[in-house]
Amino acid sequence: MSTKIIKALLLALAIVAVVVTFVRFNQVTLSDAAVPVVWDSEVCGHCKMHVGDPRFAAQLQTTEGDVLNFDDPGCLFDYLQSHQTSIHALYFRNHLEDAWLPESEVGFLPAQESPMGYGIRAVPKSTPDAQSMDWAKAQVRERKHQGHGGS
Repeated sequence: MSTKIIKALLLALAIVAVVVTFVRFNQVTLSDAAVPVVWDSEVCGHCKMHVGDPRFAAQLQTTEGDVLNFDDPGCLFDYLQSHQTSIHALYFRNHLEDAWLPESEVGFLPAQESPMGYGIRAVPKSTPDAQSMDWAKAQVRERKHQGHGGS
């Protein structure tokens, strides 16, 4: 083989190695569960207040691997309304116990008080009178329509 062919093959091999290495080390590993929150330390992805009341927290995980925490389910819904986001997963803190509920298992009930005043809380969708996520989003839209947009 000529020297030119050998150099070309070595260059091609080096390029392939660089591309494989780049792809390998830049892959995002997406979580299959909610990521732990440092209460009273992390900031809401929408209103920028501290996420301090676990009973109302919500979490957005993007397909790019970003994790955004919210201090109120309404903040998450407002955020989604105003941002183009590729969603990997949504999680909501179960208002009835210390656990996360994935989007597929969540229902919502009215709440007298919530951190940002949206007045909704997450519960298992099997809870009596639990409403759908569409209902919860409508509550957030109605709140804004009434002039209580706050954040």
